[in-house]
Amino acid sequence: MSEFAMTVREMEDRDIPAVLEIQNATHFENWDEKTLQRFLSKTYTFAYVAEAPDAAGNWKLAGYAVFSLAADEAELLAISTSPEFLRKGVATEIFAEGEEALADAGARNFYLEVREHNESAIAFYRNLGFEKNGERGGYYSDGENAVLMTRPL
Repeated sequence: MSEFAMTVREMEDRDIPAVLEIQNATHFENWDEKTLQRFLSKTYTFAYVAEAPDAAGNWKLAGYAVFSLAADEAELLAISTSPEFLRKGVATEIFAEGEEALADAGARNFYLEVREHNESAIAFYRNLGFEKNGERGGYYSDGENAVLMTRPL
């Protein structure tokens, strides 16, 4: 659990501009506004945001995650934290919210891909119980390989 005030809720259309700001600040594979709107309109997509106070006490979007569900298989499509909120438990809280919703919807297995050089993300996923299950060569637009990670839900 985090040591500071934070709320996690379902992502809404009004959150998209702030999600895009976080995406741009963290150099995530760029989704555009239409892609995010499409995710929000699908019943098999679960998307969450965390809000927290910044250093001045103003509440703002601290992070987001997007998950999908197909049959009993959940996939983490994206998770990212605003740089000013790193290492404060934001990603862990958002992940937990998504995990609970996916389990309630019938998910039994969890999958994700992560850049092979993103050591901090790989460590984060290992702490959540994920194990390496393979690689996808040239998966990302810049040619970097993806590490496949899985775990039961």
